[in-house]
Amino acid sequence: MNFFINKKTGFKGCLSLIALSGLLLCLLVSSAFAAGPSVVNIGVATKGNYVVMDAILTDGMEDKILEAIESGMPMTITFQIELRKQNSFWADSLVKANKVSHTVQFDSLKKVYRFSEMGKHVKRKIITREKDRYQNLMQTLKNIPIAPTYQLDPGKKYYVRVKADLEMDRFWFPFNYLFFFVPFNDYETSWSQTSPLALNSEQPPSTEAYNNNSEEGRGLNNVIRSFNK
Repeated sequence: MNFFINKKTGFKGCLSLIALSGLLLCLLVSSAFAAGPSVVNIGVATKGNYVVMDAILTDGMEDKILEAIESGMPMTITFQIELRKQNSFWADSLVKANKVSHTVQFDSLKKVYRFSEMGKHVKRKIITREKDRYQNLMQTLKNIPIAPTYQLDPGKKYYVRVKADLEMDRFWFPFNYLFFFVPFNDYETSWSQTSPLALNSEQPPSTEAYNNNSEEGRGLNNVIRSFNK
């Protein structure tokens, strides 16, 4: 490839071209590393005789996704939740896991959003007309049970990690025809995890099943100690 320099402009035109190329490169790099959806504010405590967790998904619902929801397309965010035990000399071991799915669909006839939350020991359905509320419900985990406390050894350290996957159900008729070329993608976040945690030795062991409606399980107990890094 040959490069020609105009005698009138000299090297100024080349320098401008190089500067412009550098600027475009910086923009491409910055966009490639731009923050995407992520799980933050993971909290762990006990509710009754179960270890429960909270978390928030940020930047999980871009404008194109919201537009698709308004058209009636079902959307599901699936949260993978794991409680793991730290091991010093071998790989960390999985103690318990829960998979919680948040699904929303807009009912254009009744002008309401139908939200559902499904998982192990988790089941609820909510109907709302408020956009902010359904978006908050879709991106928030609250008091999700992970494991009974008797499965934790007070002398060991544990951590909870979470990731989220978004799936648009484009194969429902007529969305399989209407949104075949819609330019947005499903996504999967990276794993986010807590600092090391331990169960206080004062917590009495119990094998009772988790009951979200029990009087004993209404409050969160401060029996999880955090070893902040």
